[in-house]
Amino acid sequence: MNRLLVVFATVATLLLTTCNVLPEQEPVILYRLPPPSQQSTIAVPRLPSLKIDRPVTSAALDGNRLLIMPSDNQFQALPGIRLETQVPLLWRDWLLDAFWQDGRIDGLSAASEGLRAELELGGILRAFHVDTTGARTQAVIQYDAMLIDPTGRTILASQRFEARQSMASIEASAAIDALGAAANQLAAELIAWTLEQGQ
Repeated sequence: MNRLLVVFATVATLLLTTCNVLPEQEPVILYRLPPPSQQSTIAVPRLPSLKIDRPVTSAALDGNRLLIMPSDNQFQALPGIRLETQVPLLWRDWLLDAFWQDGRIDGLSAASEGLRAELELGGILRAFHVDTTGARTQAVIQYDAMLIDPTGRTILASQRFEARQSMASIEASAAIDALGAAANQLAAELIAWTLEQGQ
């Protein structure tokens, strides 16, 4: 019995010592993209229904880290900064909101809801980061959009969209604002293209 007590006391001492040695966890700040600023419009063309799918992306963009590209072919993550959800989900939900604000599609849903729609918008999110490789620091979003017939699973149209927004600093708040501005620029082109091709 005494031997068990000695072993227990030794283990407890080691655990307490280990807890004191471990570094304190770095505080993490969660960010979301600014809401879309699309203007509601009653102009034609209009579409009856559209579902938006989560985009395919690379492993680097599949998490919720805010990424910086300091040199070609290299990513770094801003420490202590997280996006509110994984980048592909963040992008899909943000696009849904942008299409809602535009108001020219009567029925909108996420593809994951399993609802019927006349058209589906899917694609590949190739860039969603801050680029510091050039003369100017820029937020970059690149999205290869595909308009799909959900019944036959055929691609009706596809196009690459890219938006860049200059930044004054690499601070997290500036990066989020710049990504939001780039997203609005891209969404305006994407919505117009979707409505045109959907006809």
